Amino acid sequence: MSYEIYFENIKKKFERIIKSDLLSFESVNKKKKVIGVYFIYSEDKEKPIYIGKTNNFHVRFGTDLKYESTHTLHKKLLNKGLSKEEIRELLINRWSYRVEECEDEMEAEALEHFAIFIFKPKYNAHIYNSSNKRENVEEE
Repeated sequence: MSYEIYFENIKKKFERIIKSDLLSFESVNKKKKVIGVYFIYSEDKEKPIYIGKTNNFHVRFGTDLKYESTHTLHKKLLNKGLSKEEIRELLINRWSYRVEECEDEMEAEALEHFAIFIFKPKYNAHIYNSSNKRENVEEE
């Protein structure tokens, strides 16, 4: 596949995810063995606060985000002083999600990085600054 076709495909997926309906945690958790990208929105739903990818939504939303402090977002929220119970409440009952399924992990990674570059979400571990160098972002 030429890079033009590949880029157009990523662009279409990006446009589709930003226009898609917001989903509940449980709706996303029902997706079994699906590769894709997810956007997490806080209660204001203005822009994503976190963008991630997974090769299995059911595992990511069934275990990783709900219980595991090894997930990047979970760790950042713990470091910010939230308890595991508070994090579960945010993830399950207060935050919303958008999801885009992908053909494979490479496509998911490309879409994830493109979306992070565009939105620069608050809780992603890195953003690209104007010189295209990766840098860590301090939490607010």
